Amino acid sequence: MRRPSVTRREMLGALALMTTACKRGFDDDVPPTPKKPATTASVASPPVASVSAAPPVHSSAGLRVIEWDFPPDLSIPFDHTWARKCAALVPDPLPKGEEKIPLLIALHGMGETVDPITGIYGWLKAYELDKAYSALHSPPLDDADFHDLVTPEHLAEVNASLEKNPFRGLVIVCPFVPRQISAEVSFDDYARFLADKVIPRARKELPVIPTTAATGIDGVSLGGISALTMGLMRPETFGAIGSLQPAVFDAPQADRIAAEAQRSLKGRPLRVTTSEQDVYKDALVVFDQKLTERKIAHEFAIYPGPHDYIWNKGPGAIEMLLWHDRTLRRT
Repeated sequence: MRRPSVTRREMLGALALMTTACKRGFDDDVPPTPKKPATTASVASPPVASVSAAPPVHSSAGLRVIEWDFPPDLSIPFDHTWARKCAALVPDPLPKGEEKIPLLIALHGMGETVDPITGIYGWLKAYELDKAYSALHSPPLDDADFHDLVTPEHLAEVNASLEKNPFRGLVIVCPFVPRQISAEVSFDDYARFLADKVIPRARKELPVIPTTAATGIDGVSLGGISALTMGLMRPETFGAIGSLQPAVFDAPQADRIAAEAQRSLKGRPLRVTTSEQDVYKDALVVFDQKLTERKIAHEFAIYPGPHDYIWNKGPGAIEMLLWHDRTLRRT
């Protein structure tokens, strides 16, 4: 088995940087703690619900939200120590003329590892993905949609793209990411959960295109490095890999991940996005250089803004949705 591209020591260092970033964030951008819908019971410990139970359903800005619970796999060490829970966000209605659409697995950051409900609603509530989704369906976008974290040139570019090729939509599944990922919960075990449980259920119960090419993974910060690592590990599962402000914190780690990409990317689309005040920007610039040196096709972007919730709500959510909407439809 190959040495993981993210070691436990590196992840601990990354978590420390994430904590520092959150401490110096915007006071008015502290994420709200999402309330669990009244149709479900509060979570006091990791759920062991029957998969056959009727999942709770509600709606948010044109997205139908379905909660899923999965029982732990007792054959996997530590699997019982974290909640195998997801929120599936399904466009309602589906794009005109389409019965099935691409699937995106979207992973939250460290701030939402506090409990499963906060985690699965990280993108929808803390990062306001529904507002970005709605804005993309109602162009032109303006500075407010990006929370003023956009240059005039890039805003014009996004609007020109939307005019030529309108945003159509994705099914987005948001699983809970445990804080102990890469340690007690290995990337391999978590990737197996996504590949063997979450994605098959999505293909069975949701209107998604059942192919690797139409299945993407993305995430921010802790979720960004997790998406990058597991996306590279699973070429048979993910057809495209995105990573927003991933927790890569030095050049040696960047070099190892680039080496893994050389072995495992296999021509799949890869996009890494950072921001001007991202605590990981310098290491990610090195990562971009290492990928370029190895002649690995990829996209790399640096946008305005900090490593904080305001960026997730603006450029992070918009760029993630738009890139996967374009990329996962190239079948």
